[in-house]
Amino acid sequence: MKFKCILILCIFPILCLGQVVKSYIQTPEGIDIFLQNGTLGIYPLSNNAVRVKFLKNPGGKLPELVFTSVTQTPNFQLFDLPSKLKIKTKKIIVSLDKQTGRLSFADYSGKIFLCEKAASRKLIPDSTMHEPSFVAEESFESPADEYLFGLGQFQDGHFNLKNITRQLIQVNSQISIPFIYSSKGYGLLWHQYGLTDYNPTDNFVTLEKQESPASGNSQVEEVTTTSGTQKVSQDQSVFLGRFNIPKDGQYSMFLNLGEMGNRQLVVIDGKPCIDQTNRWLPPAVGALVNLKAGEHQVKVVCKSNSIPKLSWKVTDNSTTFRSPNAKLLDFVVFYGPSADSVLASYRNLSGNVPMLPLWAYGFWQCRERYSSGTQLVETVKEFRKRNIPLDVIVQDWQYWGKYGWGVPKFDESNYPNPTNFIKELHDLNAHFSISVWENLSQDSEIGKDYVAKKLFIPNSPWVDVFNPLARETHWNALNQNLFTHGVDSWWMDATEPENDALKGKKTYLGSGDFYRLTYPLFVSRAVYEGQRKTASDKRVCILTRSAFPGQQRYGIINWSGDIGSTWDAYKLQIVAGLNYTITGFPYWTTDIGGFFRPGQSQYTDSKYHELLTRWYQWGAFNPIFRIHGYQSETEPWKYGQSVEDNMRKMLNLRYRLLPYIYSEAWQITKSGSTLMRPMVMDFREDAKATDQPFEFLFGKSILVAPITEPRVTEREIYLPKNIIWFNFWNGEKIKGGKTIKTPAPLDIIPLFVRAGSIIPFGKSVHYANEKPADTLEIRIYSGADGKFSLYEDEFDNYHYEKGVYSTISFLWSDAIKTLTIQDRKGSFPGMLTKRKFNIVLVSKGKGAGINPDSKIDKMISFSGKKIVVKL
Repeated sequence: MKFKCILILCIFPILCLGQVVKSYIQTPEGIDIFLQNGTLGIYPLSNNAVRVKFLKNPGGKLPELVFTSVTQTPNFQLFDLPSKLKIKTKKIIVSLDKQTGRLSFADYSGKIFLCEKAASRKLIPDSTMHEPSFVAEESFESPADEYLFGLGQFQDGHFNLKNITRQLIQVNSQISIPFIYSSKGYGLLWHQYGLTDYNPTDNFVTLEKQESPASGNSQVEEVTTTSGTQKVSQDQSVFLGRFNIPKDGQYSMFLNLGEMGNRQLVVIDGKPCIDQTNRWLPPAVGALVNLKAGEHQVKVVCKSNSIPKLSWKVTDNSTTFRSPNAKLLDFVVFYGPSADSVLASYRNLSGNVPMLPLWAYGFWQCRERYSSGTQLVETVKEFRKRNIPLDVIVQDWQYWGKYGWGVPKFDESNYPNPTNFIKELHDLNAHFSISVWENLSQDSEIGKDYVAKKLFIPNSPWVDVFNPLARETHWNALNQNLFTHGVDSWWMDATEPENDALKGKKTYLGSGDFYRLTYPLFVSRAVYEGQRKTASDKRVCILTRSAFPGQQRYGIINWSGDIGSTWDAYKLQIVAGLNYTITGFPYWTTDIGGFFRPGQSQYTDSKYHELLTRWYQWGAFNPIFRIHGYQSETEPWKYGQSVEDNMRKMLNLRYRLLPYIYSEAWQITKSGSTLMRPMVMDFREDAKATDQPFEFLFGKSILVAPITEPRVTEREIYLPKNIIWFNFWNGEKIKGGKTIKTPAPLDIIPLFVRAGSIIPFGKSVHYANEKPADTLEIRIYSGADGKFSLYEDEFDNYHYEKGVYSTISFLWSDAIKTLTIQDRKGSFPGMLTKRKFNIVLVSKGKGAGINPDSKIDKMISFSGKKIVVKL
């Protein structure tokens, strides 16, 4: 990285009595400051990003895994003032107090947006697997009105993460990303690869296990609380305890079971504050409760073989990160203030997001599981027969049969001649995704090759993907046995690896505890790099169950793991998805209808059908649209005509929106944008909008408000202020800044479009590229100026990286009611040179709903040259 520094005052040792700053020097990357208790480095990474490192020994570092992009150190200025050192870039001013060593971060005008809590920067000597290490800890002040988002995908239901306690580990249904974005306009990446405690609670409650129900008793025991009776199954136990708190206030409670369980119930003074049930639950969960000073009784219910730890702390308007297995303290601060600016900078440094193929934005049909090649083909044929759109069909596990667990090879008894059945799928205009694992049988023919090369983590079933040879070998196995048959996409399951399996293990890079969060990064890297070297005509498309910063550069989609199938589980996914996408990972999906489903009753139970329908409606506005279910047949017709019709309606809407979705996807790749957008991304200064956990923007134009309760036919929705909104379904205009009630019959998900939007609608199709896009309906939502860039390319190769694509810009001037269609820029093989744009100026009863509108304002023949249209 080239060093650019404008030095305002000369560098010299600082010897004033009482100061913690001893001296400093400039380096090619920034400034190293020698303090009384260690060395502090401040390194500008870009105009709006600064990295801070604090270490106590020069050799304390791990390999760089996140910031792998080649970038140039930006221009910065250094000011040596009597009481402070200041490092200034174009967007950020970092100030170090010479007396206290405290850091603060301000925008260019000098307004502080983040500062360290006094004396909170710590490196405590320790050891990890007999290797010297530190406990790294840092706290930051958090104003009372701050909202915090991110940390990845969690199942605790918390949207605003201020004061919440979490433990960042990778397990099924939990993806830990040590990144937060603040309503104050900054992003913060806690740059550690191991376990991290967020707002740790250090006051522990002594718990005593109670007698289990006697053998032969009923399957459940009842626990009475002020909110009703709670049932405890026979494989669960009750723990009792007491604790005293010093004062009235808000407290963070944290339950840690140490491993995944099936029950998390915490009852304080007869009132539940944590209450979750699922076949799989992450090991730890937190809650905020208001308590009076004095003694409190607590009851914990969890799986009988768990050893629960319950702890607490008073909330104090601070944000703390603590990593027990660290080599140094390391974090990066980004300033936007918009989330888009923060994430664009973060991705520019850690790797931008490649385009997925067009078909990936269509519908993914998945279930546990298809059992033969014939069944896969016949299922797609039935979709086509019923005119139900579909682009991807997925083969879940156990296709390997006789070859052994996890072996990436088709058992020919059920999948004879894989090349042929995959070709049949392709001939039906469907794409094929397949489940692969990194814990293949070591006794299998393929596994023995890994064993001979020592490519498994010792005393572990998991491939040591930290080893370059292991990554190469693993890709070769996938390529020879699957990809060569025509596989289009990879479903990489259990990539955490499952159940936090790196703890206490030795990997190719060293102690697994240092790299506990990073395994999924290397799994995706193995497949992305392998496929890109092997073929250029297929974009890499990886569905994976876990992630770590930087992994977005490998063509990945994440999903929410093995979740339940209740209304509460569904609501948790909405919050989990929004907090996940704001960490810089734009492609996310969920098991529509839940993974663990209610057995055979799911096909006839009208109550479940309502949940499935509402979940499916929301799924249509996930970045990736996908259904799945454990031991279930998830095809629409399995649930009756009403469910099938409602699903088809949402599919038709999704497919008509593909030109909009694909163009928004290009903005992800080109400009660092995000498709599924929590409200803070676009309405940061509207506190009421920011606080909406069940509303979000899909792209920059469409506000989505899913129905999250049963038996609901209308919903209250807050429409952000200073904007005119259009009801998508009827074209009605509504002024923002208020809460409204909107109709929501079972076949409708509330949708609103902001004024100034220009949205292209494609033809009704049954798969993404069924028909040429020679006619598009262009809907204009007046009330504000607007613009939209229509992006098109060859849809499934990497030629776009060399500029082989086209864009057409649409500009709307609201004052003079004029639409300008700019000259087309760029070209690609097969590009449409002539096409029609049907222009519709949306109003009440016009340009509304899914179907093309017959009331066209203008029909434009476009051949690539600028056109100005007066409406």
